[in-house]
Parts: sequence; structure tokens; C-alpha cells
Amino acid sequence: MLEYLKLCRPLHWIKNALIFLPPFFLGVIFRNDVFGLVFPGFFSFSFVATSVYILNDICDRGYDSVHPGRKNRPIANGKVDIKIAWAMAAVFAVLGMSLACFAERPALAATTAILYFLTNAGYSLGFKHVPVLDVFLLASGFVFRIFFGGFYFGISISSWLFLCVFSVALYFAFGKRKSEYRKYGLEGRPVLAKYSKLFLDAHYYLFCVLSVLFYCLWTIERTGQNAVGKFALTIPFMIFIVVRYNLIVETSDEYADPVPTLLRDKWLFSATVFFVLTNFVLLYLQ
Repeated sequence: MLEYLKLCRPLHWIKNALIFLPPFFLGVIFRNDVFGLVFPGFFSFSFVATSVYILNDICDRGYDSVHPGRKNRPIANGKVDIKIAWAMAAVFAVLGMSLACFAERPALAATTAILYFLTNAGYSLGFKHVPVLDVFLLASGFVFRIFFGGFYFGISISSWLFLCVFSVALYFAFGKRKSEYRKYGLEGRPVLAKYSKLFLDAHYYLFCVLSVLFYCLWTIERTGQNAVGKFALTIPFMIFIVVRYNLIVETSDEYADPVPTLLRDKWLFSATVFFVLTNFVLLYLQ
């Protein structure tokens, strides 16, 4: 049973907290009509994401079985029956789509979930081998999450939130590729043979800078004044998170997948907690 649980990648459900960003930054997440949708919304996207993870592991089972970092995945190591895995993927997809019916805008929420599923299916079935497209498809998962959250809770997505999430998503996506290239070389995955270290470095730090820049500009816009606003207090935490992750990508022997890295590194985890808490205090306790 543990292997089937690992197949669902529950630790990666942390990424699905992104669906809460639209109501969180609007300051309405505890409003009765919004808070009542928190749990069905979270599990709706989490179940769809789980079906995507299972599909990816099914498609990659041959390659993963000889990969030094992924050979112990439940399907790659032969501990999970492939037919049961297909059935699990279907069940989770149906459950996730069914919970989308509770959304404020169910048609748009379900459409977003379907597009997320199809995009990732395309990634698993071959687009992962197309340079640049593979990174953009990885990053799209973060963007789909915030739009799903917006539609689920009936909240419009601000341009600043979109720019911040999109740039951070590309930053982490290039960080994953850069980390794979550094740790495994060309054995990391076939598409890495079409990249160069210089290319990955340049675009990794490009989106690193854009992520910080967009967030800083957003804090100014949220304050609405020329003086240093209260949301500027969150900037040091954001910059620390970025710099700490850069250090891990450049120096650690571990594969710097964002979610496991966040949970593994106490300084990165602590800075993220303080970043969230500071925003929470400024948005809800002032």
C-alpha cells in the first residue's frame, strides 16, 4: 500500500496550495462563501494532479527504471501493477472533475482542469523531449493552478499575480533542468542533450531577476503610494528564498526539485513560512 501511496505523490500536493493565492492576496479567503470552497477546491485539483503524476510514471516507466534518481519510483521498480495504475489515474481524474462542480464558475474551473490534464499528458507523451517547450509546459502547471483557483472561488486574477507566478514558475522549471544537468549530466533526461550549461544558466537567472522584480513592483502597486509600504516587509523573505534556492541549485549534491527541496532545507522552509505569515498578518490582522 505504501508504494501505491507514493505513486500519488502526496508531498507534491503542496503545490496545489497555489489555488488559494487569488482569494488570499485579495484578503477574502476567510469570507464564508470562499472558505466553504477551500477543501473541495483543493482536493479537486489535487486529484486531477495525481492522475497526471500517475500517467507520467506510466509513460516513463522504461526510462525511469534505469535512471539513477528515479529508478525507485513505484511503477519503475515493478512494485505497482500497471493495470491498477491506469485504473487509479482514471478514478482520480473523474473524482477531481466531479469536485469541480462545486466551484463558483464550474464550467471554467473544469475546463482549466481539463487543459491542465491535456497539457501534462502531451508533456508525458513526447513534448518533454522538445527543448524550451518542455520547460514552458512544466511552468504552465503553476499558472493553471492560480487560474483554477480564480475560477473555483469566483475571483479575477490580477495581472501582477499572473506575472509573479509565471516568472517564478519558469525560474523553478529552469532550476530543475539546471539541477538535473549539474547532478546527472546528459543522463538526467534526453532533452538535456539539446541544452547547454550556458543556456540554462542564462535563462535560470533571467527568470530569477524577473521574479524578484515583478514581486517588488507588485508590493508598490498594492501599497498605492510612493513611500515604503507595509508589503515591502515581505520583500526580504522573498529575496532570501530565491538566493537560498540558487545556492542549493549551484552547490548541493541533491536534485533541487522545488517541493522536496523546500521540505528538506530548514532555512528555505523557515523563510517560506515567514513570508506567508508576514503576508497573512499584513492582509488580515491590520
